[in-house]
Amino acid sequence: MTDQYKKLALVYDYLMEHVDYEAWLQYVEEIMTNFHRSGQKIIDLACGTGNTTIPFAKRGYQAVGIDISGEMLAKAREKAAQEGIEVLFSQQDMRQLKVGFQADIITCYQDGLNYLLSSDDLKTVFARVGEHLAPNGLFIFDLNAVEKLQRSTGETTVLDEERMTLIWENNYDQDQDIWEIQLTGFIKQGEHYEKFKEVHREKAYQTAEIAKYLKEAGLKLLGVYHAFTLEQAGQQTRRLCYVAEHAKE
Repeated sequence: MTDQYKKLALVYDYLMEHVDYEAWLQYVEEIMTNFHRSGQKIIDLACGTGNTTIPFAKRGYQAVGIDISGEMLAKAREKAAQEGIEVLFSQQDMRQLKVGFQADIITCYQDGLNYLLSSDDLKTVFARVGEHLAPNGLFIFDLNAVEKLQRSTGETTVLDEERMTLIWENNYDQDQDIWEIQLTGFIKQGEHYEKFKEVHREKAYQTAEIAKYLKEAGLKLLGVYHAFTLEQAGQQTRRLCYVAEHAKE
């Protein structure tokens, strides 16, 4: 996991510039309202370059961003400084999450949990979340749907621009339910192009598995939605949003 996003961090924000991260914050607040919750303390897991964390801080939340990539976090800190806001960005493996407080909301966007390739790793993260979630707090995260991953077998995507060329080669391991993305990139550095390669792997998880692992961690699944709506996820849903809370004793 530590080798991923080292070079992609250089162009990640450019690739994601079309995303409305303010709308993502509003979606979280909509979920909070739907479940009659409130709070100001946020832990954002797999926060990357801070795009999902910074809007919370700008809105007045006490936000902490967690990511395993030092390169991505360097970009996050740079952006927070430019915005003149205080955000704690901490380089941590989410499986060993440790902060000094319990959060009202814990988030994990952009299929960050799909990068956990074993059920044991996923269970470990859920356990860490359970320890860091306030009694009335919500755990909100999204996952790529199994159907989406299975349709990706054999696809190749190319982005060719003057400053960069990126080639994504996708394959799906049916036996292990793992989607592998081999990324080859050429990024312009001065007068030359620097070549790099990264391999990203994501594992598909069924909703029944997620509910079971959450329960084992003392968490209760409240809903599974078509991402960025409050509509129940269906067979055609490509990105699932999960909402969980502490299980009642």
